[in-house]
Amino acid sequence: MMGETTTTSVRAEPVITRYRGLICDLDGVVYRGATAVPHAVETLNRVTAHGVPVVFATNNASRSPRSVGDHLRGLGVTQQGWWSVVTSSQAAAAHLAERLAQGAPVCAVGGPGVAEALTEAGLTPVRVADLGDTPVEAVVQGLGTDVTWSELAAVGYLVEAGTIWVATNVDLTLPTPYGQAPGNGALVALVQTATSASPHVVGKPQAALFDLARSRLGTAQPETLVCGDRLDTDIKGANSAGLDSLFVLSGASRLRDLAFAERSSRPTYVAADLSGLLAPGLPLHTTSPDHLVELGPDAVPRVPSVGDNGTRLQSVVTMAWAARDEGRAVSDHAGLWATIERQLGLVQPKQATQQTSRSVAGH
Repeated sequence: MMGETTTTSVRAEPVITRYRGLICDLDGVVYRGATAVPHAVETLNRVTAHGVPVVFATNNASRSPRSVGDHLRGLGVTQQGWWSVVTSSQAAAAHLAERLAQGAPVCAVGGPGVAEALTEAGLTPVRVADLGDTPVEAVVQGLGTDVTWSELAAVGYLVEAGTIWVATNVDLTLPTPYGQAPGNGALVALVQTATSASPHVVGKPQAALFDLARSRLGTAQPETLVCGDRLDTDIKGANSAGLDSLFVLSGASRLRDLAFAERSSRPTYVAADLSGLLAPGLPLHTTSPDHLVELGPDAVPRVPSVGDNGTRLQSVVTMAWAARDEGRAVSDHAGLWATIERQLGLVQPKQATQQTSRSVAGH
C-alpha cells in the first residue's frame, strides 16, 4: 500500500489506521486452543470499536464459522463493531459449487465444519461411514481431530478411482497450548503416500480464502491488511494476493524463520503479537536511521541498545534481510536466534498452561 518512506512521522501513526479492513488468522494469532493469545482480545476489541471491520480467515477447516464465532465471543471478543469468520472449508465448498451440479454428493472428511460448508454451498456431504456403494463426485479433505485411518484410506481409494480431490489446506502443523500438533497437511501427505494424485488446495497461501475474506470486508487491496503467524501461508498468501501484512511472533513461525524468509514470504510489518496493530511502525522495507545495525562476530544482527522493542525488532529483521540479499553469511544457529528473541522480550508460545484442557478440539 505504501511506497518507500524515510520520515519518522509515519512511525507515530498506529499501523491499523492506514487500512479500512483487517483479515486476521486465528490459530496462534488470536488463540491457542481454548486460551487467548496475550493482548489479542483487547486489541481486536479496540480495532472494531474504532470502526475497522475484521474478517477472521482460517485454514483450520474442522469447525463451522458459527462454532468459531462462539469461541471468540467466549474469549471476550465483542461485536461492538463487526466481524465475521471464513474458513477453508467454505472456500473448498465454493470451489466445488462452481463445478458440480446443485446437490451433487461430495465425500466429507474432517471435522463438522467440512460437511456444514458443503451443505451451505448447496452440495450433499457424505461421510465415509455412509459411502457404501454411493458414488460421489468429489472428496473434500479437511482437518478433524477424530479423522481415522479408514477415512484416510477411503480418500486414497476415491482419488485413485479418479474422484476430484480438494484439500482445505496443507499446513503441516497446528499450534496448540502444548506445542505444534500435526495439521491437515500432514494428513494429506499420508494419503499422498498411497496415490499418485495431488489435491487442489484452496486454503492459504492460495488466493481463494483471501478473496472470500476481502469480499466480506468490501475493501480494495490497498485498504486491506492481513495479520498472521505463518510465513508460508498467511504472509506468502497475502503477498500473492497483493495485500500488506503484519507478521506476529505469537504462533508457528519464529524470528529465525523470519530472518531467513524468501522475498515472497516477507511481511510488510512485524510485531510480537496483535497489539502491534495499535503501535506505531514503519514498513520493514523502509529506510530509517533506527534500522541501521550491523552483523556481530557471530554472524547474527546486533540488537540495538536503544529504542523500544518494536523498533529493535524491526532493526534486527531488516539487517538480516539486507545481509542475505547482499550475499553475506548470516548464522542460522537456533540458539543464537533464541537469545535475540529473549533480548527483544519475545516470549515463546507456552507449551502448556494450567488453565487449559488437554483437548485440542477447541481449534
